[in-house]
Amino acid sequence: MRKLYLGLTLVLGTSFALAQAPPVTPPVTPPVAAPTTPAVAAMTTDYFPLKLGSKWIYKVGENEVTVVVGVTDKGETKLDTLSSQKIVASESVTVKADGVYRTKINSTVIEPPVKILELEMKDGKLVPKAKGAKWAIASKVTTQPLTGDFMIGEPAKVTVPASATPLDCVFVEGPKFNIAGTETSVKYYFAPGKGIVKLSYSIQGTEATLELKSYDEAK
Repeated sequence: MRKLYLGLTLVLGTSFALAQAPPVTPPVTPPVAAPTTPAVAAMTTDYFPLKLGSKWIYKVGENEVTVVVGVTDKGETKLDTLSSQKIVASESVTVKADGVYRTKINSTVIEPPVKILELEMKDGKLVPKAKGAKWAIASKVTTQPLTGDFMIGEPAKVTVPASATPLDCVFVEGPKFNIAGTETSVKYYFAPGKGIVKLSYSIQGTEATLELKSYDEAK
């Protein structure tokens, strides 16, 4: 089960970890302080905004998950997952010319990084590729393997608590991942200016959905 949990965290990010487990308080982790300086990223995309101090709050069932953008170092941006204003997990992501990649879970390197959104340059901006784009995943964290395929599907209109009107989203689906011998599916919905607004997964007959409750971009 630990291997499966690690693999799912690799695919879904640390927001999954907090959503699935009771909130815990790390022994020495301090609350996140308000940032005072802007982050400098090697590349950026409006579909995964990474301005230092920006914050997403997701709703999953009766629980809430908070993700805060941390510092950027050598093109990798840290995302901290919080409970009761305390960091309980983290991940790192990077934006490259061909996509958004998850590069670390906590301090553990993902080899190779997992691409969760495929991008291309248009009119000087990095934007998602069109419907039909597909890419394979064959990665691992320590000895835990993860294999599967992501694909961009039909554009979707998504209603979430963060918006009074449906959001135009890019839909990315991983219909058949193999994690520790268990078949898993995952669906991402990316909205411009907000990033991931909805994330759904199904595993062993269990389904769950994270929906954006609010997004606060740092000034």
